[in-house]
Amino acid sequence: MAKEKEAPKELSRREFVKGAAVGAAAVAGAGALASCAAPTPEVVKETVEVPVEVTKIVEVPGPPGEAGPVTLELLNPRGEIEPPLTVGLAPRVTDLAGKKIGLYWNGKEGTDVFFDRVQELLEEKSPTVTVLRYSGAFDVGDTLAAKMAEECDTFIYGVGD
Repeated sequence: MAKEKEAPKELSRREFVKGAAVGAAAVAGAGALASCAAPTPEVVKETVEVPVEVTKIVEVPGPPGEAGPVTLELLNPRGEIEPPLTVGLAPRVTDLAGKKIGLYWNGKEGTDVFFDRVQELLEEKSPTVTVLRYSGAFDVGDTLAAKMAEECDTFIYGVGD
């Protein structure tokens, strides 16, 4: 025997909102319960202590039937973290005549051809310029960066694609 479909029940706006709120509360509650487990040592890698300043101490009346007021200490949860050291831009090279210009290629296809043309244009614009070519990984690294800083007056870092 075939089962007949029931006609959809008509809901008032209030019933719909009430049902949606119950569903949302259930989803939120499930998420909250799932996150209640204590962290495992593998999860907690490092604990950073952040200084917290006392913002205000207030006294409020105690609960009915108990003696005296209760003192609450309100804290500023934001703390203060030192910003990382930033370095400004190096001054621009005003004249290329006699300068050593480094071209750094990270191995991406096409950048070497692009730098061939950049070198041609630099040598046309300023015939006394010396172009030094470097290549390596995306991250230049401290050793190569120090070498380039010692050998070049300025450099161009290029990424292909």
